[in-house]
Amino acid sequence: MTNMFDLMVESNPALANTWQTLRPTFIPNPTPEEPADLEQRVEQHDSDLFDEIKLNA
Repeated sequence: MTNMFDLMVESNPALANTWQTLRPTFIPNPTPEEPADLEQRVEQHDSDLFDEIKLNA
């Protein structure tokens, strides 16, 4: 289930802060790599989204 929410965050960065707050209730002890990985995927998605917006403008 957490992976589903991770994917939703990738497609909607506005949910990232909320999910980072709630995720520990689903996985009480995330590894140090998990938050870094999630943040990196969100940043990549943001970059891809901005590039797409620039191409369509």
